[in-house]
Amino acid sequence: MKKSFQQARRRAAEGVVYKHDLGQHFLYDEALLRSLVAATGVSREDGVLEIGPGAGTLTRCLCEAAGRVVAVEVDRDVLPFLRAATGAFDNLTIIEGDVRRLDLAEICRPLGEGFFVIANIPYNITTPILDLLWESRLPIRQISVMVQKEVADKLLAAPSTPAYGLTSVRCQYLTTPHLVQVVPAECFTPPPKVDSAFVRMEMRAQPPAPVADEALLWRMVRAGFSLRRKTLTNALKGVVEGEALRAALRSLGLAETVRGEALDVEAWIALANACARG
Repeated sequence: MKKSFQQARRRAAEGVVYKHDLGQHFLYDEALLRSLVAATGVSREDGVLEIGPGAGTLTRCLCEAAGRVVAVEVDRDVLPFLRAATGAFDNLTIIEGDVRRLDLAEICRPLGEGFFVIANIPYNITTPILDLLWESRLPIRQISVMVQKEVADKLLAAPSTPAYGLTSVRCQYLTTPHLVQVVPAECFTPPPKVDSAFVRMEMRAQPPAPVADEALLWRMVRAGFSLRRKTLTNALKGVVEGEALRAALRSLGLAETVRGEALDVEAWIALANACARG
């Protein structure tokens, strides 16, 4: 921890300005970062997309471990520090810009099939970035990211727990998530107000179970969690005809009083399939 603070102070003395509006909280502890990178299983055979490399400490660790790294940074002021930190590596491409507004497929083309996304995502854009990656249909093998502990709780949550919701279902439908490590706020510079967690998400080749009508499934899930205190028979009005829904619930052995927060991903799929069959 002391080493991390010493390195952070040196970076600050060199002129790095941390921008609150960009959600910047940098990690400078290379021992910690190397252990997190090792937990992803990335190798010299793999390509990595890094979003928000900042001053480049994680980037250096990625360049050591992976065959090819593409780092996308929106903050023009931090780019000189990033380039200075990574100048010794010839397997790195730095791209200036907002990853949400760039051609992600083109950026990731050099990384090949089954590439990794490994990043300390700026906290203020965590949800949009995860949505972008989940919906990209790119050949991503794994997404491993540092997020706020509260977000990690949602990604990993089990049914009938306070953190379980739409984000949980989406994450667990598309990936197999694992908690790698909780990282205390004091490890970061500047320290955020909350602890963080590093989460590894293995992308699924297929959903956890066959899906008859994916569009219907997500209309049901979104409606079910938009009114999470209501039973599904009330929350899904206008999405599924009432008697068809009740028949589907009965066929699965579910009570008409069940709420969406009680259903795991497989149960949501089974319910949507039963409704699709009419």
